[in-house]
Amino acid sequence: MAARRAQVQPSKQFQKVSRPVPAATPSLLTLNQGEAQAVPALLPEIVEETRRRLAQQARDNRETRRAEQRARFHQLVTAPTDEAAPDFVMPANLQESRQRASGEVQVTLPHPVAAGPAWGELSAEEVLKSVPWLSKGARKLFLVLHMLAVAAAQGRRYRVIPSSSAFHMPQLLLAAVLKYTPRHLRRLAQELESAGLIDGGAHASKIRTKLGSHRNLWDGSIWAVKLRPSTCNAYLSPDDWRHEWRDFQADLKTGRTAEKIMSYLKTCEGLGRQEHVLKTWAVNPNAKMTSLSLERTFQAEEKMSLQDTVYALPLIGEMSDLKRAGAIGAAASVISHALGDSHSRRFWCGLLWAATRNGSLEVFAAQLLRLLADVQESSELRNPGALFAARLRSA
Repeated sequence: MAARRAQVQPSKQFQKVSRPVPAATPSLLTLNQGEAQAVPALLPEIVEETRRRLAQQARDNRETRRAEQRARFHQLVTAPTDEAAPDFVMPANLQESRQRASGEVQVTLPHPVAAGPAWGELSAEEVLKSVPWLSKGARKLFLVLHMLAVAAAQGRRYRVIPSSSAFHMPQLLLAAVLKYTPRHLRRLAQELESAGLIDGGAHASKIRTKLGSHRNLWDGSIWAVKLRPSTCNAYLSPDDWRHEWRDFQADLKTGRTAEKIMSYLKTCEGLGRQEHVLKTWAVNPNAKMTSLSLERTFQAEEKMSLQDTVYALPLIGEMSDLKRAGAIGAAASVISHALGDSHSRRFWCGLLWAATRNGSLEVFAAQLLRLLADVQESSELRNPGALFAARLRSA
């Protein structure tokens, strides 16, 4: 046989060289990535270990803080004074006070509170200064409404003068005193309401009919009037609307209606007597106001309250000379008795006679209301009569 032909061996240049397989990157991490770490740990185990270590560190920190707080509290409690605490720093004002003499005492007095206006200082003209564009009729109506609002507020004995006062007054009575028609009076009231000086409207009362049912009837109007200059407008609250101002059921039964009182107002001579009727209604809409009681206002046998006396003082100037002396004596008796000094009756008689001759009974009444308010608020007035005389001279 022929010998096989020897196969040509490829050159070493073209022989395949087995490349070393690179080591796979382990998906394992050691705890500290150090070279001396022998056994690698899995990632979840590392996370759990880290979480336990942080939780333990947080617990240790909390315990340390609590221990420090307990030690600090125990140190402060057991110390005889605050100075015993190691980190106590005395305030500068306390150091200065301890350096002074022990007999020297400093007392801080409260700041004086500015007193509000007195009843006699309320003026409708001051309120009208903020609205100079009002018509003449509206200003005239506001003067009367302001007078009635002050009388109603004084009747309630407010310790602090409110910004506005509410009262009940039929429009017919106001129109009769001002000599306006009810329609013109409503137009003037709308002008005052748009200026924020008053707030008002018709008021209804529930009456019982003969059949036993109930019926709502208009019993008049309620008014809220601004008493002093302020940023607040006059406002009727929901309680004012719900309040039963007058016993309308009894008034209808006895015939005490606004038309009947208006007919009496037309027979009164002088504006002072008419204003007295309006004040009486504003203070108490249920007050008895018959012709006989109005004529006998200042008679000696008629028992009068101090408030009625003050409101009726302007009527003295309209009386005849025969009735004037008795009226002045009765008024002086009521005033001196109310002030707790019955021996000063002659003093008040002299002041009333002087005010009657000078035509200043309205100023006298306003100053007397102011004095009565001062007497109610303070019991330290030793001589109210002397204070009143000084105020009357200055007014």
